[in-house]
Amino acid sequence: MRILVLGGYGLIGSAIVRRLIADGHEVTGLGRSRSAGERLIPSASWRTVDIARLTTPGDWQPFIAGFDAVINASGALQSGGRDNVSAVQSTAIKSLIDACEAADIQRFVQISAPMAAADASTDFMRSKGEADAHLKASSLDWTVYRPGLVIGHAAYGGTALLRMLAAQPAVGLMAFGDQRIQAIAVDDIAEAVARAIDREELIGVDADLVEDSDHALVDIVAAIRRWLGWAPHAAIIALPRWITSVMVVLANLAGALGWRSPLRSNAVKVLEDGISGDASQTRRVLGRPALSLTETLNSMPATLADRWHARLSLLFPIALSGLILFWLVSGLIGALHFAEASRVLSSSPAAAISGWLVAAGIIADLGIAAGLAWRKTTAWAVKAAIALTLSYLALGSWLTPELWADPLGPFVKSATLILLHLMVLPLLEER
Repeated sequence: MRILVLGGYGLIGSAIVRRLIADGHEVTGLGRSRSAGERLIPSASWRTVDIARLTTPGDWQPFIAGFDAVINASGALQSGGRDNVSAVQSTAIKSLIDACEAADIQRFVQISAPMAAADASTDFMRSKGEADAHLKASSLDWTVYRPGLVIGHAAYGGTALLRMLAAQPAVGLMAFGDQRIQAIAVDDIAEAVARAIDREELIGVDADLVEDSDHALVDIVAAIRRWLGWAPHAAIIALPRWITSVMVVLANLAGALGWRSPLRSNAVKVLEDGISGDASQTRRVLGRPALSLTETLNSMPATLADRWHARLSLLFPIALSGLILFWLVSGLIGALHFAEASRVLSSSPAAAISGWLVAAGIIADLGIAAGLAWRKTTAWAVKAAIALTLSYLALGSWLTPELWADPLGPFVKSATLILLHLMVLPLLEER
């Protein structure tokens, strides 16, 4: 069977693509980046498009022609600098459903969420619910699955957040630690989709995909910490609501700049409400109970790379914020003390243009700070920061070589700063 998988290189989509290929199907993934798909799953074919732009059935026709089935594993947690939730999860998917009807593509599997509904409290759940309702009202042979908290070896979104919480040293800081959550192994989702493709009895089924037992969030984080091979936290401190609210505001601000923080308001609202479903529906779909959280973790032993990822994911926003602050403060200090900065070069070979050099440095510093903050330009800004620092050192060595021996070590510290930028650069890769 020729199958199109939307979101084919995401956490859920990639597991589905690999399972369907193993089952002998011809699979094509659809996403924003062909290179990401080809790098992660080279055995699949890939098509590139921003789903949010496909707002009419006609827009979808070139992408669905020739397929026997469509699986929607795409999604966006929250609108921001890179995503429009309503466009991605509602408008585009409803148009896709209409396009499938027109193209006589009967089989459609929708990955939704346990609390998705047209009257839900978040745009994430509302948009999923709107697409679900449109699919059920269509003439397609549909199946809707509603996974709980997805656990897999890859770490995106909620999975990454769990590992970041587990990676906190010594003492764990946590909000909503008592909320009850049911998890599901990503491989169980892939099996459920594979069954839906092959079995007529799963047509017209709307089912939760969750393990039998639920857990407190604090216990899930403790299980992830054990899985990573670390001793339990010495203590768990419940964060007061006002701190959580501040973190959400900051995360939403980061989201407006294009960063997909797992601490944005939609994710926190989901944790606050808890994640639950009907495990009996899962047993009917799979023909067995879903893997428990413990079984899931035992099936994918943690490696050194997992421990590095957890710790570096926790440190990354701190390191990046520090770099943004460094370049911002550097530029502002130069602007506020322009005359003093110019006098440093007054006895150098560039004395005649010292003011221009200082002004250029201020503009470059502030530009790098802005570039680091905006997700689309962060990689460029990191490389520019490295190049600018090397330029500072080269120019400074010519104009003011005595600063290499300065007791405060401005040149030595600048050279070390390059290493931090080099460490941040590979952490920008998301897939």
